[in-house]
Amino acid sequence: MKKWVYIVIAAAILAVVAIIWGQSARITQLKDERNRYERNTETLLSNVEHYRVRDSLNAARVQSLELTVQEYERFRADDAALIKELKQRNRDLAAVNKTQSQTIIDLRAIPRDTVVIRDSVRVSSVAVHCGDAWYNFDGLLTKDEFTGKMEHRDSLLLVESVRYKRFLWWKTKRIKDRQLDCVSKSPHNSIRGLEYVVIEK
Repeated sequence: MKKWVYIVIAAAILAVVAIIWGQSARITQLKDERNRYERNTETLLSNVEHYRVRDSLNAARVQSLELTVQEYERFRADDAALIKELKQRNRDLAAVNKTQSQTIIDLRAIPRDTVVIRDSVRVSSVAVHCGDAWYNFDGLLTKDEFTGKMEHRDSLLLVESVRYKRFLWWKTKRIKDRQLDCVSKSPHNSIRGLEYVVIEK
């Protein structure tokens, strides 16, 4: 009889321990989800921070937006469809960056008289060329039309920064926040928008 009492008491203790462990895991999961929603709210309410590097290069900084695959497909359907066209599997998706930029170049060149041969006929024209390391502009003005070509080159530097939570003086594996800095190396280019979405697994 005593043996069965001990077995019942042991089973009850194991059940209580299992319930406490399960509730603790669930509370930790809910806290993580709450913290993620708080960070996302802060990110959505803050603007893209614009600043300059070396007094000529435009840069932007943004906090990360943390979404699950399902949330990304729901709220960023166009981007998700484009990613599927790239033949990327959702389970392999880690982060998505989106940058909008604007290029404004003040053109200044000295026109030169030139002759163009079209269908064996000499056509008097005016040629224009200007450029630097980041762009080339070539134009040709005849009596009837203007034709030209402009090439713009840019190099974007993307830097991800991750801050981890600390316990006393030690760094933990839990992420406090992430941010992305984007620097355009072309002095003619300015970053108008920046989005950084981390896909949570």
